[in-house]
Amino acid sequence: MPTTAEQALDTLAPESRTTGAEKFASSSGHGISSFARPASSGRSLAVLLVVWALSLVWLGMFLRENWVPHDDGMLAQSAERALQGQLPHRDFDEVYTGGLSYLHAAAFKLFGTNLFSLREMLFIFFLLWVPALYFCASRFASPLAAGLATLVGVAWSVPVYPAAMPSWYCLFFATFGIAALFKYIEARATIWLFLAGLCGGLSFLVKSPGIYYIGVVLLFFLFCEQSQARAENEAEASASKPPGKIYPLFLRLSILAFVAALALLIHRLAGLTELYYFMLPGLALGLALLAREARPALRTDGTRFRNLFRMAIPFLAGAVLPVALFLIPYAATHSLGSFYRGVFVAPFMRISMAVFLPPALGDLIALVPSVGLLAFACFSKRGESPYVAAAAAAGLVTVLVAAPYHPIVYQFDWLSAGTMIPVIVVAGALVVLSGRAEWKLDELSRQRMFLILSAAALCSLIAFPYSSATYFCYVAPLVALAALAIVSARSPRPRLLPAMAAVFYAAFMMFMVTPGFALDSMSRWYVPPQLTVPLGLPRAGALRVKPFDAAVYNRVISLVEQKARNGAVYAGPDSPEIYFLAGMQNPSRVIFDGMEDYAHETSRVLAAIDSANPTVIVINRLPAVSTPFPVDLREALAARFPEKRDIGKFEVRWQP
Repeated sequence: MPTTAEQALDTLAPESRTTGAEKFASSSGHGISSFARPASSGRSLAVLLVVWALSLVWLGMFLRENWVPHDDGMLAQSAERALQGQLPHRDFDEVYTGGLSYLHAAAFKLFGTNLFSLREMLFIFFLLWVPALYFCASRFASPLAAGLATLVGVAWSVPVYPAAMPSWYCLFFATFGIAALFKYIEARATIWLFLAGLCGGLSFLVKSPGIYYIGVVLLFFLFCEQSQARAENEAEASASKPPGKIYPLFLRLSILAFVAALALLIHRLAGLTELYYFMLPGLALGLALLAREARPALRTDGTRFRNLFRMAIPFLAGAVLPVALFLIPYAATHSLGSFYRGVFVAPFMRISMAVFLPPALGDLIALVPSVGLLAFACFSKRGESPYVAAAAAAGLVTVLVAAPYHPIVYQFDWLSAGTMIPVIVVAGALVVLSGRAEWKLDELSRQRMFLILSAAALCSLIAFPYSSATYFCYVAPLVALAALAIVSARSPRPRLLPAMAAVFYAAFMMFMVTPGFALDSMSRWYVPPQLTVPLGLPRAGALRVKPFDAAVYNRVISLVEQKARNGAVYAGPDSPEIYFLAGMQNPSRVIFDGMEDYAHETSRVLAAIDSANPTVIVINRLPAVSTPFPVDLREALAARFPEKRDIGKFEVRWQP
């Protein structure tokens, strides 16, 4: 019997799990590897249920804790405007692609119009994501190892920042898509390609970097086609047909275009640091494909293109379908130009508005202990020694205990994971290419590993150009899967030291990082648990925030409601939460002021105020994303709204 994690996948393709895999393995001259077979269903199900329960309880403990006001406000205001019939990008400055606004509008319909409803929808997707993550991990390792890897992924993901941010949904859809592709590798049923493509289209509709997942899959198809070509040649012993020349040229040009696209993406901010984090992983994958292509005995051009298109066409059809349906209202209202500008032009304007550099190259010294530990586990016969394990455990416990008291130790612990993606991808690419007996890889296993390496490499691009600690968490579960894939491929498989490393990293995030509070600073120092209180406003739902935030927003919203004689208010810059919490309409199309032209900011703001004629305005003196209002605009607003009161970072002005 399949496990619970597999049952949801198998309902869409009832054919045998291993029939297609066995056929492909047989044609390639390989057997199914020991870690490709499903484990006993009872043990796997038990592990999944325990991991699932722990994950849901852990997120549930922090789901209502803390907020980033402009993030929650932006998500809520966009959803409310979509619920009112406004079209993202055409009628207001949608920050992302637009699909998330409709999902959150559905959350308002289901759970009520409040901030916590967005997190309830996030919790539902998390509920589905955990078994999908476990399913992916189970394709590389035993149930216990897969469960541990899943817990590491959970600890480094949503509980860290339980706001309903689109990047979490990109992670969810990437994981769902990878699970579908793992099923395709095993069953060779086209439906899995279509479902994987559907995940890509939905991910893009949530946030444009979802397109990176589509790049992941296209790279995987190039790899998979190479495996198929070699398997068919070996099966037919077709030495009589000379290998084609057009397809190899096509592949080389495709890889060149892929690397050029990476360079074009980061060229505005490209330094050695960016090249390491965002270019090296993709380059390693491209070189791995080229190295495999250099090996002999590949099929003719026609066969190879046919095999590639058989995979790519169903996938791309699945990716295009939700996007095409989403664009129907834009096409009907002649607003496709607004969608294009909002999704493909405005994001490049934001590069100068929100930049956060990744860890410096000097920080790579933090990789030495973690990489050294795993290398020792994989290559030394003493890696399973209880004495070595005891020494390693003592060292890990020591640095874990010291982390809250010594920022250098804390940073070292964090950076040992946060700088690991390029190293993991390069090491994995070498393993994929290895023909040595120590790496127990048949072609199916190589495909799984290349797919998860591609996901870790390209999905990490979501951190460009804002490479804060939170953005590493958006891809960390995929990195955990990639590390698991590499370690599990070693024969004999190391157990003790990798398990200790996994426990250490899970414990670090669970006990050293206070969910919802550390955010961008969580890579620098320990933030102890903090007191929270209910925000206390009707539209806040069950959200709990810091006492200072609760006091400020209750006073601001109360004052706005008192002074807004006509039910109108203007708030800015970057204050969408004011509109939502007050239940008042934003008179402009602006969510974040930096998304509009600063040169016309004064005239734009005054025009919006003239259109709504509010009697009260709220000025945010410390905007998180955009720049403060210019002096001439401040003077004009002071003249129109002479009465004022300062409350926290806000300046509330009204007419007498």
